[in-house]
Amino acid sequence: MEKRRVRLEINGVICGLITQESDEYMKSLADEVSEMLEEIQIASPYITREAAALTVALNYCDDARKNGQKRKQLQERVDELEVEAEVWHEERADMVQNGPNPETRARMENLERRNNALQEIAGQVDELRRRVVSLEKENRALEEQSQKASQLEPMRQELEQLREENQRLRQGVATPENESLLEELEKLAADNAALKLAAEEKDAQLQKAEQEKQSTVAAAKRAVEEALRRGHKKPAKAAPAPAPVWSGRAGAKRACGAGFARGRRGRGRPPGPPPAEEPPAPRGRTGAGRISQFF
Repeated sequence: MEKRRVRLEINGVICGLITQESDEYMKSLADEVSEMLEEIQIASPYITREAAALTVALNYCDDARKNGQKRKQLQERVDELEVEAEVWHEERADMVQNGPNPETRARMENLERRNNALQEIAGQVDELRRRVVSLEKENRALEEQSQKASQLEPMRQELEQLREENQRLRQGVATPENESLLEELEKLAADNAALKLAAEEKDAQLQKAEQEKQSTVAAAKRAVEEALRRGHKKPAKAAPAPAPVWSGRAGAKRACGAGFARGRRGRGRPPGPPPAEEPPAPRGRTGAGRISQFF
């Protein structure tokens, strides 16, 4: 790159420089020097411009020397690493050809033992972590149980009191009066069981009688329908119900009362024509319907 002249302004001073760098780069350097001069003048208001410029120059020289020393140290470290890399490459090539030497084999075995030990320690650490988690869960469960136990303590005391009272009552039951009451209760329980059994038998008999009645009525209906279907005559009317029979003094009073009532009902009525005889039921569905209603 060709050298050229660059005009810069540093803290109000115009200076010209010949350089190969770009204008942007040189302007950034000029701005940085100007900022450092302004900072020094602000920190020391009575310092002259030349003294401030010398201070800036000293700071830049100090930074450049320190950076040079760091660069030298880094270069030395790079040289050492290059030498170690060459040695490592040589050892690697030798190991590939002839296998590891005793020293390297010992180092590898040592590293393998340390690796196994570290793996065992890692497994133990994982086991301890799992145990810690389980112990924390057990601790929480125990705390909950202790809280529940503290809440159940009044109920336990009440239960103990009830047990003591029950024991006292049992001890007091052993009197002759209580024994007789217990015997009566047992007898009543036995009588109640017998009454229940008799009631169940009675219900069974009633159900059986009801079933027989229903079967009889159904058979009668079928017989009547069959007779009507074949064209038989109208069946005779059902016989009137027999008069009730009363016994004893109460029965005699009831019979007298019933006769007196019939006499009074028939006394005031005028004699009228005899009741008309009911016409015979026609054959077919109408008679069957009436007879079924009668049954």
